[in-house]
Amino acid sequence: MGKKLYATLLQGLNDTPTISIRINPFKDGLNRIASRKDDGIIKVNELTPVPWCSDGFYLARKPEFIFDPLLHAGTYYVQEASSMFLDYVLRQVVKEPIAMLDLSAAPGGKTTCAMGALPKGSILCSNEPVKKRASILRENVEKYGHPDIIVTNNYAKDYAKARMAFDVILTDVPCSGEGMFRKNAFAIEDWSTAKVSECQRLQRSIVEDIWQCLKPGGILVYSTCTFNAMEDEENVEWIAKELGAKPIQIKNIAPEWNITGALKGDFPVYRFIPGVSRGEGLFMAVLQKDGEHTAEANPRESRQFKDISKKLHVLTHGVNPPEKKGKKIIPDESLSLTINQEENNYPRIEVDHNTAIKYLRREAITLPPDTPRGIVTICFGGLGLGFANNLSNRANNLFPQEWRIKTTH
Repeated sequence: MGKKLYATLLQGLNDTPTISIRINPFKDGLNRIASRKDDGIIKVNELTPVPWCSDGFYLARKPEFIFDPLLHAGTYYVQEASSMFLDYVLRQVVKEPIAMLDLSAAPGGKTTCAMGALPKGSILCSNEPVKKRASILRENVEKYGHPDIIVTNNYAKDYAKARMAFDVILTDVPCSGEGMFRKNAFAIEDWSTAKVSECQRLQRSIVEDIWQCLKPGGILVYSTCTFNAMEDEENVEWIAKELGAKPIQIKNIAPEWNITGALKGDFPVYRFIPGVSRGEGLFMAVLQKDGEHTAEANPRESRQFKDISKKLHVLTHGVNPPEKKGKKIIPDESLSLTINQEENNYPRIEVDHNTAIKYLRREAITLPPDTPRGIVTICFGGLGLGFANNLSNRANNLFPQEWRIKTTH
């Protein structure tokens, strides 16, 4: 980095991390937040735009996000600003509907960011190989509510074996986590030069395994949340040389964004450094695979996605089927959260903030006397949170047990 840049980084790591959110454009997120006015946890007049993401905003303070029903309804996603640069990249390199894969997607920030940036008609596979993390990814994608995101729990080699083919692949690879030093003390304790070398080998193995799933002329977005050249520039050079790719220059990056270029070599890369840019540590490079690219006219209708559950472990895709419990039909939570609410025929019951929090804690709630008996959709701010079975004198809470607010604060 050199003495000057390194000193700036050290100072930046001692600064308070920035807080930022990304609005869900498919749920009219900004207007939903603005409509809360005095009782809203997020105040619109305290939002400052993230310049490289049209849906991103910095917050003046960190609110208690967990107690905002609008968060649970998928109105917005809490994501650090540097990662939102993916939005700027995709809007520049993708101009027609595509099939995209986010290979290591948990907890879901880059997946939902990508879906907001892709042209209408695109389809996105959001994958996480680690089972526990995949369940978190599923929750966040279902809350986002877009029907064209498929969540899977597989490894790169499984995608290769299934002969899946994508126009764009994001490999946000596991790394040594230097970019997380400011936010996570464990990342410092866990770091070592041996881990850097281990991560470099793993990263190359992951990219190599998934490379055959990238169509000729397709785009690979390679990213890490670390600073060292071994996991960043050296891997980009290796991908270009060993796998056959050329780096793509992202245009019209404003100088005031303070995005740092390559620390080694002359490849066009994009590095966010605490103390320099306003966000956490991030490295990103965009590469194009050798060959002529041919996009499908309607990627969502591709046979490979219609048969995907036969080849891969699909956790969720759009609205999942209901569950039968004896004679009763219990709708899946995803139906209450989908952006296509015309599919949801259950009565919608608007509740106040206190009732919404009780519901999200999976506690007993009382609904208005005129509420229809049977399954109803619990709503806050006009958006669905989940379902309840109204029995007139009480209502059975059907919110997913694993999603509930656990704190008693």
